[in-house]
Amino acid sequence: MELLYFKAAVTMGSLFLFPAVAVFLRRHPTMLWVTTGIGVCLILWFAAFAASVPKDAILAEYGYSLPLQRSLLTYGLMLGLTQIAATVAVQALAGLQVRSASPRRLSSWLWLYIIGVLSAMAASFLGGRLYILVVS
Repeated sequence: MELLYFKAAVTMGSLFLFPAVAVFLRRHPTMLWVTTGIGVCLILWFAAFAASVPKDAILAEYGYSLPLQRSLLTYGLMLGLTQIAATVAVQALAGLQVRSASPRRLSSWLWLYIIGVLSAMAASFLGGRLYILVVS
């Protein structure tokens, strides 16, 4: 039961907190990508932790490899992809990726945050659909 609350907290943090971090670090692209890498590594660590919870029926039949593979795939697609999508959206719209291409930049932090959250939600939805296609 506690793992379920922890999973909900990680999901909400990935969807709503990480775009705020991306908006905060939009002026420092190196730190933005380092933070994204650390976030994705923490998500994959959480996936390995979630797979290690004893599930006697699965472990007796398949061992540890099948729950670990599915857990890494699930959390990687549904949560890790959201952080990467939010980073790319915020960086592209803040003018960090191509500085001279457009003279007008979207610099309002509120709009950047809203677009980051929407891109994270879209990536989570697409990651869930991709997971369904891969597993079934």
